[in-house]
Amino acid sequence: MKKIIEINNLSFRYKSKFVFDKFNLSINEGEWLSIVGPNGSGKTTLIKLIIGLLPSDNCIKIDDLILNKDNLAHVRKRISILFESDTNYFVGETVAEEIAFPLENLAYSQSEMQKMVHRIADLLKISHLLDKDPATLSGGEKQKVALASALVSNPKILIMDGNLEMVDTNTKKEIFNLLEQLNKNKSLTVINFSRNLDEVYHADRLVIIKDGSILIDGPIKTVLKEDKIFNRIGIEVPFMVDLSIKLQLYALIDKMIFNMDEMVDVLWQ
Repeated sequence: MKKIIEINNLSFRYKSKFVFDKFNLSINEGEWLSIVGPNGSGKTTLIKLIIGLLPSDNCIKIDDLILNKDNLAHVRKRISILFESDTNYFVGETVAEEIAFPLENLAYSQSEMQKMVHRIADLLKISHLLDKDPATLSGGEKQKVALASALVSNPKILIMDGNLEMVDTNTKKEIFNLLEQLNKNKSLTVINFSRNLDEVYHADRLVIIKDGSILIDGPIKTVLKEDKIFNRIGIEVPFMVDLSIKLQLYALIDKMIFNMDEMVDVLWQ
């Protein structure tokens, strides 16, 4: 399988302190990867390195392109990012202008931009908001607009930085279901950074980092069983995951279950 991101022997430090020291990570095209770690573990620095906001000394390759100043513009066309604060800094006077903003420097004609905006708005079911002022929207609507802006250019990679922690349950479910469709049907690579385990369940793979080092990396259902690691770094295992692990020990269920409805269905069979 093709590697969409390769990080080899990456070292980076602020002043005299190493954030990463010979760090290695590879991500497959079309993979959904969740990277979880406590505050100060290096998550935000890693994002900035991947998108070229910090120097990486040719240690990062994106879609077969070495990340350096010569390739930076080409690399950034392949990546979209949703920072946690994106919904606080809208620049468009209307939702349509906000969604179109990332396209303005990509040499699209006005008619092409309009088609792309309407296509992603239809996909996210926010076409009725296109003429509204983004400042008047609800929190969930703002999050959908920010996501539409990130996806409108058809990126190969979407990076999310803890964006859905404050979004209501129904909106979060809608967004994750849409991303799952794009991940499966369009081979969109999704990299979700988070401080906790509440947003990792759609991932194929889970990486836990602390102090710039990978503590464990593997299939999500395997990693979630490593409760000793989570206890050591102060990350709480969600109740339903913990319950699943205990019920599997007693052979009452035979798989990891992430939500209450599914748990009830399985136990009542």
